[in-house]
Amino acid sequence: MDKPDKEIVTPDNHLPKQYYLLMKKIEFFCTHHHYGKALLIYDEVHEEADRKIAAALTGFLFKSQLGKTFRHILEMPLFVSSSVTVSIQLADIFAGILRHYYENHLDTSEPSTEFHQWLFELFQKLQSHTENNKQPGTCFIEYGFQKIGKNFSYPISKNENPS
Repeated sequence: MDKPDKEIVTPDNHLPKQYYLLMKKIEFFCTHHHYGKALLIYDEVHEEADRKIAAALTGFLFKSQLGKTFRHILEMPLFVSSSVTVSIQLADIFAGILRHYYENHLDTSEPSTEFHQWLFELFQKLQSHTENNKQPGTCFIEYGFQKIGKNFSYPISKNENPS
């Protein structure tokens, strides 16, 4: 996701869009590979923020039309400390590689330094372990890595206060 120009606005009790886009990919992956249930494990932020995300996630799965179609995601996410959980440390490292790759515009230009070349090679290794998914009944392909834009705020009417 590109760094937003302004703060992302998510109404109370709503799941931030990037979460449900990720859940959509997980649901598709589990369905396609015939997996049972996926457990969502997040890097803990702080208790109040984690509680809000957990509540929004549960609300999304049980109250939204899209969420109700998800059959492969457990309703109770875990929040763990990345400083003591190796798998979350790895996810942080992978995310850092992706962030640097896109921040250095290596998706649109050739590597110009040794560091850029190293990032480019790391990105290629990560990308080789992803898969592209064709949505059933369509010509639409969801790529393993997708760069999403800046504007992930929900529409706000003039009468609503975003803070």
